[in-house]
Amino acid sequence: MFEEEPESVGSEESVKEEEGEDTDNSAGASPNDNDFYSSIANACAVDGAFQHLDDDRIKKVKTAEDFFDLIEDEVNARFDEKQLRLSKALENGVEVSDIKRYENTLSYIDSIPEKDLVEESEKGEALRRNIIFQDFLNKGYSQDRAKKLTERTIEAGTDIEDAKDALASNREFFQKAYDKLLSDAQAEADRASALRKEQADKLKNDILKDKHLFGDIEITPSIRKKVVDNIAKPVYRDPETGEMFTALQKYEMENRADFIKYIGTIFTLTNGFQDFDTFVKGKVEKEKKKGLRELERTLTNTKKSGSGNLKLVTSAKLDPESFINKGWDLDI
Repeated sequence: MFEEEPESVGSEESVKEEEGEDTDNSAGASPNDNDFYSSIANACAVDGAFQHLDDDRIKKVKTAEDFFDLIEDEVNARFDEKQLRLSKALENGVEVSDIKRYENTLSYIDSIPEKDLVEESEKGEALRRNIIFQDFLNKGYSQDRAKKLTERTIEAGTDIEDAKDALASNREFFQKAYDKLLSDAQAEADRASALRKEQADKLKNDILKDKHLFGDIEITPSIRKKVVDNIAKPVYRDPETGEMFTALQKYEMENRADFIKYIGTIFTLTNGFQDFDTFVKGKVEKEKKKGLRELERTLTNTKKSGSGNLKLVTSAKLDPESFINKGWDLDI
């Protein structure tokens, strides 16, 4: 019954933005950064770019993420109810085919005028038959049973009133099913978002608190802070998709082969990220060999006395009187 497509919804677009981890000033944004994005937001507001947002919302902009969120809020504010619904559904991962089916069905039901529904003709009767039949199917009746009940209404001459009731019932049925589809997708997206945030917070805390991230090598707080920024702070927006990327994600995207090569090398050298002491031992062994070479060079170039002993050289001045009677036995 509801296979007609009075309008296309497949062309609807949505801006999908990957959430980055929220970072405050202590997590990477400098006062100058805050002034920069705040100034841009205020300048855009003066030029009328944010017509649907109030001054308090604009004043909250401090970081790049705040500014991007501000733009998204403005875009969403310009959507009508249907566009916002489609954007949210796509963002939450609802299949385009499901969205299209429900949107077209509801649009078709809403487009049926009453004059067509009450028309005393074969076309009008066929329309009423289809609407009543679909309503019985929605209520759980089998195809055969729904067909028999539909024919009874036609034969009884109550099909016009029954069709009006069935049309309203059909709309309620498909609207509830569509709402459930959207709410389930939203709930799943919320659960996934909460899980990502929980995992990100744990990872951030682990990095900031563990000064031995790399075997026995002690990592300074500033370096650990930078590690967090590189893996959690969005620094780049794809101009085509609007998707945000961290510094690490951006490098992987632009240098895929090198990224895999370096990760593979580290994975191998550390026995599957289990033994980072390889890096420390290698450095120690290298410094040890260097020290031995320096010692050997020093010994080789050091002058020796006639007896073959080392002649030590110090900063103390040589006492000429220390050689008096050297090797003599006095017979007194």
